[in-house]
Amino acid sequence: MAVFHTWGFTFGILGNIISVMVYLAPMPTFIRIYKEKSTMGFDSLPYAVALFSSMLWLYYALLKTNVVLLITINLFGCLIQTAYIFIFLIYASTKARNHTGKILGLMNVGLLCVIFAVTFFVFEGQTRAGVVGWICVAVSVCVFAAPLSIIVVETPEIQDTAAAAALPCSKPPHLHTPLPMLVCAAT
Repeated sequence: MAVFHTWGFTFGILGNIISVMVYLAPMPTFIRIYKEKSTMGFDSLPYAVALFSSMLWLYYALLKTNVVLLITINLFGCLIQTAYIFIFLIYASTKARNHTGKILGLMNVGLLCVIFAVTFFVFEGQTRAGVVGWICVAVSVCVFAAPLSIIVVETPEIQDTAAAAALPCSKPPHLHTPLPMLVCAAT
């Protein structure tokens, strides 16, 4: 039995090391934002979603026992994502600041409070932990999907429009369509 605990802890440490690297991956972007004194069109959504995820995982950790690794990595995640968002807000335009404020208000305050309230008043004990755990897993998937909001996919459907001529295309004359729009259209 102790062997399984040792292996679990070992893989937990490895997971935390990998998570630290994932959290630090945007660092070059924020160094560039700092040097350029501009957000250069970057969006704050991926960092707000990552902060939301870390906050939810901390809530989950409060419902469980013996989860020191989960607490440490998500505290680190909250700190680093908050720093990224702070740097973003310093150099963002007023429009981008307002957009970020709305995202943080709706998701990181509003939705988080709704999740706290619903899980606290509707579920008990291990059921609450299980529900929060599944919510955390779903949001964690969104953390990796959020950066896809800026990916553009080339489509030939509207290639004759005036807007298509103005786009920097690698394969003219295709029009670029944001990936989330394609996903929504496919469902």
